[in-house]
Amino acid sequence: MKKIFFYGLALCLSAMSLTSCSSDEEHTDTRVTYYINLTINGDEVVYLDANSTYNDAGCKAEANGQDVSSRVVTNNPVDTKNIGPYTVTYSAVNEDGFASQAYRYVYVGAPLTGAVANGSFRQTYNDDGSPKAQVAWSGFDIDLLTDGNGKYWVEDLLGGYYEQRAGYGSSYSMKGYLQVNADNTVDLVGGGKVVGWSDGYDEFKNGKFDPATNTLSYTVVYADMDFNVILTL
Repeated sequence: MKKIFFYGLALCLSAMSLTSCSSDEEHTDTRVTYYINLTINGDEVVYLDANSTYNDAGCKAEANGQDVSSRVVTNNPVDTKNIGPYTVTYSAVNEDGFASQAYRYVYVGAPLTGAVANGSFRQTYNDDGSPKAQVAWSGFDIDLLTDGNGKYWVEDLLGGYYEQRAGYGSSYSMKGYLQVNADNTVDLVGGGKVVGWSDGYDEFKNGKFDPATNTLSYTVVYADMDFNVILTL
């Protein structure tokens, strides 16, 4: 019986040894992959006038010292008929399926920076509709683009309240388009969404342009709160 026991034990140890060797051999198999390096031709940030012509400068690609620019796929959404920011994306996949990407940022329209003027405030209300808390803020820089004909793309219709004041970042800005009319009233003609919360504005009102102070002012009703914003152009 002892001989049979030791013989069986030896077989088990031998099997374990073979399994261990096989496992080690599997992990010693290595390979080298060469990632594609993308280099944008021209400027990474481009500003264009509305209704102008945009010719993208393209992107070069290199892998292991070889030019592989033919692998680059370009996604170019730029439409100069519509002011606003656009992102041109360049992507390339190497022989092992690993992707590389690069980006060019194109702004259509004349750039402005609108500082939120003193007097911007957020107003909340009691259940009976009476005014409750009021929070004032000022001084945040808001990017704007204009077509020169009264239309403005505004980086944050909330005047930087969540994006900058609260520090939540750009996903919590409310991007939109404003149109100044002949009588200096102002309408919201596009946008108004907050990506971070997957929602948008409830109402836009009291929009006006004051030529004397060169300011846009309006009220955005959002989440049962009034955001009264003044932008200096």
